[in-house]
Order: sequence, then C-alpha cells, then structure tokens
Amino acid sequence: MRLFRLAAASAACLLCGAASLTAQNEKIGYVNSDAILLEYGPAQDAQRSLQATLAGYEAEIGQLDADYQRAAGEYQQQQMTMNPEARAAREQELGERLQNLEARRQELNEQALQRQEEVFQPIMEEVRAVLEAIRVEGGYALILDTVSRAILVADPALDLTEQVLARLSSRSEPVADG
Repeated sequence: MRLFRLAAASAACLLCGAASLTAQNEKIGYVNSDAILLEYGPAQDAQRSLQATLAGYEAEIGQLDADYQRAAGEYQQQQMTMNPEARAAREQELGERLQNLEARRQELNEQALQRQEEVFQPIMEEVRAVLEAIRVEGGYALILDTVSRAILVADPALDLTEQVLARLSSRSEPVADG
C-alpha cells in the first residue's frame, strides 16, 4: 500500500510538472534505457564480461553448496551410529560450514554488485553525456526513462531512444586510418 501511494504521488508530481512544462511550451522527451543497453555494443560487451564473472561466482557457490549437501547427507546416514559427542561435533561442523557458505555467498553477491558498477559506470556516463547533448541541442526541458515506469502513455514522436543509440554508435565506431 505504501508503495502504491509513493507511486501515485510520484506520478502526480510528474503530471503536475509535465503540465507546467507543457504550459510553458517546454519540450519533453523520453528514452528506453533497457533498449539502449541491449543494443549498444559496448554495453553488450560489458554484459558479456559481467556474465562471465558471475558464472565463475555461481560455479564456486554451486561447488560449496554441493560439498555442504554431501556432508549433510553423510551425517544423516551416520547419525544413528554416532555417539552423542560425535553427533554434536558433527552438527557444529555442519553449522559452521553452512555459515561459511552463506558468508561466501554474501561476499560474492557484493563483489558482483561492485563489478557491475565498475563495468557499467563508464557506459552510463557516456549515455548521460549523449542524453545531455541531445537535451541541450534539442531544447528539451526534461528527458524521462520509460524503464522507471513513471511514463504511463506518451507520444512515440517524443521517444529519443534511437537518436541516443545512433549517437552512441557513432562515438564507438573505429576511426578509419587515413
């Protein structure tokens, strides 16, 4: 319910702001940042690099989890034949292994987020620079992102996604030797 109220308040603010801007004949545009990141070559390269890193993390966690599951299975098979001290020691060991597994999972999740930031920050800076140039050159007061879901309906003529992609592509094309 709180999220709905926040979304409604945000939409109302945007609508009021958009109405105010429209009344002043200000231009508004929008982009689809997901489409930009899916179609822009350097963003695709960054995504592949990130996926390779994440695959390594997932493999490590998968191996640690399999080791834990194997040890837990062995304990369950042997627990009836163990004396109470051995059973308690084994349960403590399994508890520590599970804690270590969860700690490593958390550590790798944090590393993944950090890696994502490292990989995508330069790309996002480039996208922002292109958006700012388009905003200034086109006289736009505001450029919104459809991914934020703040835009409920809009005239497709206001969509600047292809213009952003064209500029990004022209920036990343190799310079011909001459």
